[in-house]
Amino acid sequence: MSNVKFYSEYDMACGWEIDKIIKKIDEHAIETDWFISDLIDFHNIIKYIAIKRIADYIVEQTGIDIKEYQKKIKQKIGQFIGENKSNFILLYDDVDFMDTEDFLEILENFSIYEGISEDAFKDLLNKEYVHIYIVLKFKKLIEYFDAVVREIILSDSRNAETIISKYLKESQLYLPLSLTEEEALSLIDDYIDSPNVNINDLRKIVNFPPSKGINIPDKIKLHAKRKAKEEEEKIFSKGTGIESGVSISYPMDQDEVISINADGNMVDIKVSRKWLEENLDYPTLWNNFIYLFYFVDDRFRLVFASKKNDMSALEYAMSPNGGHIYNTSFAFEFREMIGNAQIYSYTKVLSVLGVRLEDMIEWFFQIYVKKEFKINDFIVKMPSEDASYFEKCRTILPEIDRVFKQYNVLIEDGEIDQELIQMSSSSVKNKDIKSLNEKKYVYPSSKWCQTASYLLFSNQSGIFYLPSKGEKHKNFMDLIIKEKVTRNEFKEYQIQRMKWLFDNNLIRESDDSYIEFTNIKIIYVLKELYYRDVLSYWNFSNEIKKVIDNLASRSYVSFESTLLSRNEQDYFDFYLNKTKFTNGHDLRNRYLHGTNSNDEKQYEADYYSILKLIVIIIIKINDDLCIKENNSGLYD
Repeated sequence: MSNVKFYSEYDMACGWEIDKIIKKIDEHAIETDWFISDLIDFHNIIKYIAIKRIADYIVEQTGIDIKEYQKKIKQKIGQFIGENKSNFILLYDDVDFMDTEDFLEILENFSIYEGISEDAFKDLLNKEYVHIYIVLKFKKLIEYFDAVVREIILSDSRNAETIISKYLKESQLYLPLSLTEEEALSLIDDYIDSPNVNINDLRKIVNFPPSKGINIPDKIKLHAKRKAKEEEEKIFSKGTGIESGVSISYPMDQDEVISINADGNMVDIKVSRKWLEENLDYPTLWNNFIYLFYFVDDRFRLVFASKKNDMSALEYAMSPNGGHIYNTSFAFEFREMIGNAQIYSYTKVLSVLGVRLEDMIEWFFQIYVKKEFKINDFIVKMPSEDASYFEKCRTILPEIDRVFKQYNVLIEDGEIDQELIQMSSSSVKNKDIKSLNEKKYVYPSSKWCQTASYLLFSNQSGIFYLPSKGEKHKNFMDLIIKEKVTRNEFKEYQIQRMKWLFDNNLIRESDDSYIEFTNIKIIYVLKELYYRDVLSYWNFSNEIKKVIDNLASRSYVSFESTLLSRNEQDYFDFYLNKTKFTNGHDLRNRYLHGTNSNDEKQYEADYYSILKLIVIIIIKINDDLCIKENNSGLYD
């Protein structure tokens, strides 16, 4: 078994691998008679010593001349390959399965494959641990053994998983040029009915985007959709899954305005009906979405939007991913469940109390913005109470476009010109809806932010685990805030990674030699960016705004001026169309083009989803207008 593996400079195992290298140097392993495992070891050692900071550390620990040692390794590698080139493929029988990829890499890098017959290479591919997925990482091997690789791919329908992965660019893979699209599609179709089909791959087929190098027909997608439904029913029939749910009630005898009780993944929300009945003015009813139901957080960022760090490592590994897939993690689905229950129950209770949410929407645009912000001619028409849910959906969806168009014209011209708006029949993309405020949103825009966030907040960074502290800390920030630790408590590989934080003045040693944050406000800003994806600049204190401005002056963060933040834009795209996300609800296009189902229950659910979107739009517009008014002196 090979001892040394190269993962990456920042992999958690890097420190242990470096210790192995130092041990090999001290034991003069390079001088011994080599086996194939030694070749693989030193092939990986070359990769490590090519990294300057690692090479410097090895020199410090061993005192060797690193350039001479590197030269000696290359000479020994050349000698071993030269002596074994004619029977090199046979050496694989002595290779540990974990080193298969290294073996193939050596085969390609040193052009050893040119002396191997097709039959010998086919025998290699048929060995137990030589999975075709690994082989397809090597372009030259695929080109040289095109026919053999094509035959192996088509021999097993499970290889459809690899083809899908290749076209979704989940990994850098190469397919033989002789493999036709018709053959690939046939393999995918066969895979759907195979006994070992993976439900995640079925979902990938259903949501496969256009223009990805292969076009999966609707018939195959429908085939996959029906099969996925069968597989889901099998899973749930066994009682597998996580129980979650939300209940909302409006008791008359409750004194507190709202009570929330959570038990695991079950949430019970109670809102005082008495309080609602005593506060039926529209401004208070609107504020309930913010301060009772928490549609937005304390910085007016949408709570429901999927965020990069919503997904656990296990969820990420088990879920379809890619830029065309909206990440619907368990955390996202749970927030959606709560939000959908809130909008539905609140609308129903208000209706009993004689208030229509649709009337509240019209009041906001036609009365409130005129009175509070002197904005005239904002027109919005909600569907009538007697209309069917299907008619309501068809009526209300165009109003979202109309709101966005009117708001853009207001920003561009300072007033709403209805004739100008009527000149255009095109819809407004969510990313193009403007804001009245400069520097509205803040985003990380540099490798600096990425590195800092990984080291400080990721549970994969490898620098926060100390045996003396146990496993109670979730990341490095948590460790430093809750414990008094010194540099001497960390392993050398951890100190090597932490050096970046020291060098960039994010951490320092106190007078008592404890590690502490240099500026906790910068850590706070980075934490907000890591967990929330975005900052709403004007909703932070002046002290935090100064920190943000300083980071921007160094090009670590950037500003954008839009009504919706990027993840809010994605949330709207997920609901309204499939332009960006193939797993979206596609509400706008389904009702516009008549591809909606003939299901009254679905019409009702869709209508409340659309109402939720309009409520969010109103909250975001009101926030934008308030920011402008509160900071008007800054723009004069």
